[in-house]
Amino acid sequence: MAHKKDIQKLIIQHKKSTLKNHWNDMFFYNTTKYSGEVKPNALLIWRSAHSLRGAYPIFHLTFDQHGELNGIKTEKNPYDKFLNKLAIGFFTLLTLALLFTTEMKTAILYIIAMSVVGILLHLLVSKMKKYETKILTDELKEAIENIAPENNPELKNNAKTALKKEKTKEWTFTKVVTRLLLYPFCILIIWVSITGFLSEGKIILAIFGITAALAYPIADILLAFGKNKNYH
Repeated sequence: MAHKKDIQKLIIQHKKSTLKNHWNDMFFYNTTKYSGEVKPNALLIWRSAHSLRGAYPIFHLTFDQHGELNGIKTEKNPYDKFLNKLAIGFFTLLTLALLFTTEMKTAILYIIAMSVVGILLHLLVSKMKKYETKILTDELKEAIENIAPENNPELKNNAKTALKKEKTKEWTFTKVVTRLLLYPFCILIIWVSITGFLSEGKIILAIFGITAALAYPIADILLAFGKNKNYH
């Protein structure tokens, strides 16, 4: 297996995994391979990604008492956690503002519309995160292989297996059923946005609804076929 002192050489920028540092990495789109923090029995390694920007994962590498790699897991970076809390807080405040400043019927309508748009955007972002995280994970495994390939051939085999599984799992029964349910739902949102919101002059709601309803299926199709193209 790869040793900690060898993998540690991958870290170009040594810094703490703090909200401020991850904010800077997001803002300046830091794709340095890699930034990281060295701990007694672990390494935290990360870099920004094309689509994820501030939502990139941190790779938490753990080592045994001999300093040999025994696990790699991903976790959210502090900026991503902060952004999630901020989004929840904003939605809560906006909901309360609508309830106290508008008629109940109108407020409920707006809240439902925001919730639907929020759910679709969440699905879109989650899918992008999963796709980009997979690419970053395989990239890191390949980097570790290149350090001392003769010492850890199992990493290469695991990476290839993971790629194969990811490809075959993209069109499972569950995912096909999910698409059959969500795609018509997205079409319904577009129809409601055009015939309901737009015709009533609620242009902002209509734009949000149409954008969210189009973004999910388009991104889903591009990512699904993009995986097959990348892994051939």
